[in-house]
Amino acid sequence: MRRRTCWLAPILATSIVALACTRAEPAERASERPAAAPAAPAPPTPSEPEAPPPEPRDVRFTTSDGVTITGTLRAAAAPDAPLVILVHQLGSDRSEWAPLLERLERTPRIATLAIDLRGHGASTEGDGGATLSWRDFDDATWARTADDVIAAIEFVRGDASGVRPARVGLVGSSIGSTAVIAASARSEGIGPVVAISPGRAYRGFDAITPALALAGHDFLAVVAREEPDSVETASAMGRITSTEPMIVESGAHGVALLRNHVEVLDRVEAVLRRALGAEREG
Repeated sequence: MRRRTCWLAPILATSIVALACTRAEPAERASERPAAAPAAPAPPTPSEPEAPPPEPRDVRFTTSDGVTITGTLRAAAAPDAPLVILVHQLGSDRSEWAPLLERLERTPRIATLAIDLRGHGASTEGDGGATLSWRDFDDATWARTADDVIAAIEFVRGDASGVRPARVGLVGSSIGSTAVIAASARSEGIGPVVAISPGRAYRGFDAITPALALAGHDFLAVVAREEPDSVETASAMGRITSTEPMIVESGAHGVALLRNHVEVLDRVEAVLRRALGAEREG
């Protein structure tokens, strides 16, 4: 019996060691396994597409001196979207703004109201039904084109327009730039003002005096190098507003600067979007 006990002891000891090694092996192997890769981040939630805007519509409203002004309102889906009023140059009409309208209708959309100044386009009905033509205007009548812009501002802020823009900006071309500067000086809460080919006093209509009210305002003047009078005027306005005019190596005038120079379109769009809080993503 003693011999049997001694013979079994080594076997039992060996079995216990082997069992211990077997049980330890999974733990050792687990420690050698590579760490699991971190979970991939969830894809960003796509932003809601912008609702379709209302169809453009022609609108009419009356100035303080009884002139009926016609314009085209291109609203955004949201009634409180910022809005820009566009004022054409002498002898033209609201259709000249097509290049800029295409830019402002991109998402996020900026609403627009392009008007025909008195005596232009469809705005030929004066007080008492008189027919107006810009060819007959004297200097005093040209100065009253600022009233056309003020009437447009009052229209978009009123119930009849169907919009209630959080901010209103103004863009004018040539003598239209004088009209928007003069109207801005007489109106409260106007946002950015863009003057394309501004003049010191087109048709006797002073642009510098009302520009004094734009000190500290969001402002941009765009001029062609080959129009020295406009360059001088834009530089004076730049000093008043603490802004640098955009001087383009060109002889183009007014809205032709938008049509002929994509960098002008880029700059005007960027200034309007930044000042109106409607910058494009990316």
